[in-house]
Amino acid sequence: MDDIDKQILQMLRKNSREAFATIGKKVELSAPAIGKRVKQLEDKGIILGYSLKLNDEKFGVTTKAYIHLTIHQSSTVRTAYNQIIHHEEVQRCDRITGEDRLCILGYFKSNKDLVTFLERISQYGVPNTSIILES
Repeated sequence: MDDIDKQILQMLRKNSREAFATIGKKVELSAPAIGKRVKQLEDKGIILGYSLKLNDEKFGVTTKAYIHLTIHQSSTVRTAYNQIIHHEEVQRCDRITGEDRLCILGYFKSNKDLVTFLERISQYGVPNTSIILES
């Protein structure tokens, strides 16, 4: 991977739908040359995929929170993860270092929905919640 590939990746990180012609102008290559480089980055496994950014407010989301869940017993970490990851509100669930913990990013339609979710997952451990004020 050279400096041009790094510039291409930087532009695609900002906007994964950026036109190859626009990227080409910045790095002084043709659109087909950019397309070829992007394809090579995909084939090498450097670019794993593309994502969609949504306006969550349009879906009624008013509360976003990070929840650190300290698991009751380490034998239940995998079980807890497998159950929690499938909840509609869960955007991301990661097992993190330290005590047996999960870090959950959840989007909720209200604080009441957050409380309901916390009550559901408390069977697995003790939640510590931080509500996102801005992002």
